[in-house]
Amino acid sequence: MSPMPPIIDSSSPPRSGGATHIRNLSLSEAVLSQQSVMMVDGLPSGTHNGNANDTSAEEISVDLAEHHEALIGAEFRNPANIAKQPTLATLGETPFADDGDEVVNHRVVATEVVKEPISFIPAETILQNAIVLLDPRIPDCIHLIEAGKKRGLMVMAVIPKPNDGSKALIDFYPTAEALLEVGMHQVYEPPFGTKFDVVECAANLKTIEAQQNLRFLGVIPCREAAVDFSDILGALLGLGNVNDLGLASARRDKGLMKLAVANAGLRVAKYARLTHGKGVDIIESVKELELNYPVVVKTPRGMGTSDVFICKDEAEAMEASAHIVRGIGPDGRKTQYALLEEFIGGEEFAVNLVASPATPRGVQVTDMWMYHKQHTDGTMVNTIQEMVDPHKRAYSELVRYAEGVCRAVGIKYGMAHVEVKAEWDEKRNKWINPVMIEVGARLAGGRKAIMAENTIVGWHPFDAMVDAHCGFPVRMPPSFSPAQKCVQAFVPSDKNGILTGIKGDDFNRLSTYHDSVMLRKIGDKVVRAKDIMSFAAYCWLIGEDEAVMRDAKLAREEFVVEVEPVDEEPLLKRTETLESSLAAEPSS
Repeated sequence: MSPMPPIIDSSSPPRSGGATHIRNLSLSEAVLSQQSVMMVDGLPSGTHNGNANDTSAEEISVDLAEHHEALIGAEFRNPANIAKQPTLATLGETPFADDGDEVVNHRVVATEVVKEPISFIPAETILQNAIVLLDPRIPDCIHLIEAGKKRGLMVMAVIPKPNDGSKALIDFYPTAEALLEVGMHQVYEPPFGTKFDVVECAANLKTIEAQQNLRFLGVIPCREAAVDFSDILGALLGLGNVNDLGLASARRDKGLMKLAVANAGLRVAKYARLTHGKGVDIIESVKELELNYPVVVKTPRGMGTSDVFICKDEAEAMEASAHIVRGIGPDGRKTQYALLEEFIGGEEFAVNLVASPATPRGVQVTDMWMYHKQHTDGTMVNTIQEMVDPHKRAYSELVRYAEGVCRAVGIKYGMAHVEVKAEWDEKRNKWINPVMIEVGARLAGGRKAIMAENTIVGWHPFDAMVDAHCGFPVRMPPSFSPAQKCVQAFVPSDKNGILTGIKGDDFNRLSTYHDSVMLRKIGDKVVRAKDIMSFAAYCWLIGEDEAVMRDAKLAREEFVVEVEPVDEEPLLKRTETLESSLAAEPSS
C-alpha cells in the first residue's frame, strides 16, 4: 500500500535555504482535523511548495465529511481503483441517520487481500468447564450433579473399581449405567479386571479434555478410599487448587496423620506401629508408651469402625494386631502394620468443615455431630448420631481444634470430616481437651451434608463443595446453627443368621421421619451389629428435640428381625473382604 502524500508540517520552522521538512500526515491529524482542507503556512495545501499549479493538490485534499477515507491509502481514494480491489464484504445500504438523508455505502477493505473471498471459518467452541467426581455414590452424586449444572459444568465420574452389577447396594457401589441414569454426563472406568492407575487415568482424561474441548476445574473425592488419588489426579491434570501434596499420605494413613497433627502442636493419642505377624510386639509397645488396658488396635487405613478393636487385655490386643497385620485392609490393600493407641475417654464428635482460601481462616466449621455409642463385642457400636450447634460456647474448643487439624494435614480445598473425643467439664460447662481420632479430606458420610442442608438455613454444602474444589469463592450462611434437631438412628440386628422376617421397618410411621435405607432384605445373611455396614437399616429424623429423640428410640426398639440360625464366624478369625469393608465408609 502506497504511503499517503507528503504533508508539510506547519509546526516546524523552515530550514536554511528555504527548504522545508515534509512528512506523512499522522493518523490523529487526519482524523481530528476540523478542516476539510489542510493548511500549510496559512495557504491551502493545494499550493505545495508555493506552486499554485501543483497537480498533487487534489490528492492532498482530505475531505472527511464527504469521503470518510482518512484511514486508507491513497490508491483507494480513487473510485475506479476502489472498484478494482478485492474485498471480503461490502456493507449494504447503511445510512448514518434515519432522517432520510443521502444513504452512504461503506466499502470494507480486507486486511488480508484475497482474490476469491470465502466465508469466514467458524470460531472454535469456547472451552467447556468440567469437574471430576472420584468414586461417587448415588445419594451424594445427585446433589453434586445439580450443583454442577447450576454452574454450567460438565460432570464426569471416575470409578476406580468398576461394579459389573454383582455388588449389592447400587447406591453405594454404582455401575456406570446407574450413574448415567441419574444425570452424569460421562463415566470413566479402567478396563474390567485391571487395577486403577492414577497416571493412566490422568492421561486418558487429558486426551478426553483435548478431544472434547473441555477444561477440568477440580477433582472431588466422594469417599474415603478416593482421598489418596484425588489430589494426585488433580495435580496431574495441571490444577493448582489441590491440597498439599507433601501431606497427601498424612490425610489417609492414621500413623502419619497423628505425626502431622502432633508436629502442629496439637494433642494426639499415644500410639505405636505394630508389625509382628503374631502380635508379640504389643507387649514392649504397651510398656514403652506406659499404657493401661483397655487399648485400641486398629488398621492404619480404615474407615468407619472397620477393623477397630478395643482390647481389654494383652491376649486380645495380640490377636487383633495379628489379624490386621496378616490381613487385607478395608481399602483392599495389604496392611503393612497395625496401629496401637491409648484408649481415650469421653464422648465422640464429628466436626465437618469446608476449606477454601475465600474463607476468613482458610477453614470453616459447618456442622457438628455427637456420637452415642455402646460397647458391643469388643468394639464401640453406634446407636444414634445427633446434630449439635457449633456456635455454642460449649463446643468452642472442639471448633478451634478441628480447624487446626485441617491445617496440619494440608487441607486447603474442599470438605473435611474430623472425628474427635472430648471430656465434659462441669465447672466450666463446656467440652474440653479434644483429641483427634482421625480426619478425612472428604464429605462426611451418613448423609450428614444432606441433613445439614435441610436444617441450616442458607447452607448448601454441595454447592460449596463444588465451588471450593474449583477454586471459586464459597457462599456462607449468616449462621450455622441448625433450625431443627436432626438425628441418624442406627437400626441393628441382634441375631446372626439368614433373614426370614422383619417387623418395624415402616419407619415412615414416625412423626419426625425424613428418610431411611434398608441394608438387608429377606434371604440375606445378618449379623449382630459390630460396624457400620453390619446394621440392618438407617433412619434419619428431623423435628423438635423431644420428638426426634423419642422416634429414634422407637426406630431401634420396635425393629425386630427373625432369622434362621447359622454358625457365627469368630470376629478376629474372619478376613475382611474388599466389598464388605469398603461399604463401611458411607455412614462414617
